[in-house]
Amino acid sequence: MKPYTHWPLLALIIPAMAQAHMDDDPLLGMLNVKQLEAAYDDGDTRLNWNVEGWLGTDLHKLVLSSEGSRLKGRTDAHELRLFYRRAVAPYWDLELGWQHEPLANSREDRALLGISGTAPWYIETDLHLLAGPGSDLTAELSLEREIRLTRQWVLSPELGLRAHNFSNPSEHQGSGLSELDLELRLAWEVRPDLAPYVGVSWERKLGNSADLARAGGHDTDETRWLLGIRFWF
Repeated sequence: MKPYTHWPLLALIIPAMAQAHMDDDPLLGMLNVKQLEAAYDDGDTRLNWNVEGWLGTDLHKLVLSSEGSRLKGRTDAHELRLFYRRAVAPYWDLELGWQHEPLANSREDRALLGISGTAPWYIETDLHLLAGPGSDLTAELSLEREIRLTRQWVLSPELGLRAHNFSNPSEHQGSGLSELDLELRLAWEVRPDLAPYVGVSWERKLGNSADLARAGGHDTDETRWLLGIRFWF
């Protein structure tokens, strides 16, 4: 998919946002740096980031997100997403858009369909389906819960799962349920919009992905200690 193929999506989004603005729903914007952190593992320090910016109204938003990491001064993972977010129920949004991985060997774009919101017990939920070339599909699930210990101390456990219906041996990726991520962060809210934190993450390859990693002489799990900050404006 070429970069300009997402233009029709913008042609649908912008008029909807303009109409909402005319209906006294003010046009707003936000930049949310969800994670900006150093991750320590076996003597290596990796810089991770997860940033999302949006422009829109309560009902319609245009969202651009960037997530990735750098190791030894070089970016080794990067994922860009551009999508339209629409409120469909109290606390729930539908998302439709485009994903691009600049560093991927195939450099293929993917269509994105997802839903995000707050499930019972205040669990922040993101479920996405990514459709690639042919019939390639990837499903992603992320669950996060903020537990307020005091007025300023916040504990945030997070669980992530990923599954594929195809294999990519060069990246030690197998079909089926392939990855499990568990993360725990303890943040100190200096202000509601600013919070340094410490944490730990554990990633494990599952099923066929674990078999491919072992065959290539790679570990199937990894633990990292985290030191970072989150903020928004």
